[in-house]
This record gives sequence, C-alpha cells and structure tokens, in this order.
Amino acid sequence: MDEVAGRTSPKDAYVAMRGRVYDIAEFVNQKHGLKSFEASKELMLMFAGQDINASFPVSVRMACPSLVSKKDDPKYDMYLTMADATILQAFPFTHKVGTLSSSKEMSDPSFYGKYVVPTMNKFKKGNVVWDYDWVNSMHVDQGKYWRVINKEVFNLEDYFATIDYPGNTNKKWRFLNNHIVNIFDDKGSGSTDITKEWSEIPWDAQDRLANYNCMKNLFYVGTVDDRQSVRCLFTNYMLLAFACVLMTIVLVKFLAAMQFGAKNRPLTPNKFVVCQ
Repeated sequence: MDEVAGRTSPKDAYVAMRGRVYDIAEFVNQKHGLKSFEASKELMLMFAGQDINASFPVSVRMACPSLVSKKDDPKYDMYLTMADATILQAFPFTHKVGTLSSSKEMSDPSFYGKYVVPTMNKFKKGNVVWDYDWVNSMHVDQGKYWRVINKEVFNLEDYFATIDYPGNTNKKWRFLNNHIVNIFDDKGSGSTDITKEWSEIPWDAQDRLANYNCMKNLFYVGTVDDRQSVRCLFTNYMLLAFACVLMTIVLVKFLAAMQFGAKNRPLTPNKFVVCQ
C-alpha cells in the first residue's frame, strides 16, 4: 500500500479497492456522476493514494449469494459494520445502492458487480501486495483479524465488528462457516498463514467454494509480497549471470578481433623476366 499511497498526482493517481490496484489518472478526466451531482476532477483526486473500499460498500447478499438468502436480505441492504467508521470521513461520497434515487445505476442492487467492477477493470494495474512480516505483526502484535491463505491476504475486521455489534443479534450476520471464524478468532495465538488449517476444515467442496468466494468478495485485501523471495531473487540473479556471460563473450570476441602491435608487412614478391 505504500506504493499506492505515494501516487496522488493528477498524472499518476492510484487507488486500491478490494485488494486490486487501479490507475485512475485517465478516469478522473472523464465525466462522472449525474449532471445534478457531477464529480469534478479535483473531487475524484481526493480518492488517490487510498484504499477506497469504504466508498464502495458491497451488500452481503450480493457478495455472498450462496450464504445469505433472499429471506435474510430481500432488499440487498444488509451491509457490514465498519470496524473503523472514521474511514468514511476521508471520502466525499459513499456509493451505496439506493443513496441516489435519481441514478438508475445506483438503484440497481447489482451496481457494484455490473457497473463498478467492469469500469474499474479498464484501469487495473495488479494486486495490492503486503509484506508478510507486517501482516504477521497485525495479527500477533495487535490482535487484528489479518490472515494469509495460499498467499492471499484477508482482513476480517469488519466481519467481527459486525457480529459483535449489539444490534446484530440475528444469526444471519454469522454467515461464514464456524470453522473459519474459530481459526481467525485466535487472539493472536495461532499462525498468520492459515493455509494448512484452511485445508483441514471438514467441509464439502461446495461449502468451501461458497465461503471462499464470499471472503474474496468482501475481505480480500491483496497478496503476500514475494518480490524479495528466494524464488524471485534466484530468477533475477540467473538473468544477471546470463547477461554477464553474454557480455564476456562479446568482450572476448571484440578483443580477439583487434590487432595489437605493428602490422606484419607482406614480403616483396620476386620479379622475373620471361625471355622467349
């Protein structure tokens, strides 16, 4: 995220959303919003350098259709409670379905998946990367709900804030598999990388996929940064070694082609006169 945070200029503006990085330098030059509520370039640049999840909330049913039924969320207005509500203060507008009745797009329950994602994918640069030691510190030292599964980083802070909220007594808020909740809720005593624990959960393939997709849609924040891993560095060193070998071969051939010292003068040929 440090690399994203440093890109805030009009010609180099990045944002992070649901674990992906987007370059919005061109996007901010386009018309955005309604005529009565059109977002200016300056207003949109306020998003630059930030994680903008809070400005684009996704209803739980939309993100987890296999875990949340129509009965539990008939109007697609079931949203998570934010663990840090002050984040909202950083954004001038929240793109929540139904908040702008004059907008056809924002009145559509599928607003995020149908309009936001396809539009932002045009400007996608890649995934947010996190240093593993930092993620581990968030878990072990601060007791946060950050974990790694198969090199993907998930943050369940909002999920636990939701189920702990006094007004959310209905069991519909506990939509994730209990095994997942127990693994994450270890008070910092377990492993940050829970790939092994995830693989050992006794569930069928359908339940596993439903929970994974739900977590990917709501809680995915990026991947582990392995650019300094042995595998990546080994490849870099191999390329460097190969380049050095090529340079050595070129140098040797160049030196061999050069002639040092005085040139050897050819012998004066003998001259003969043929008499007939």
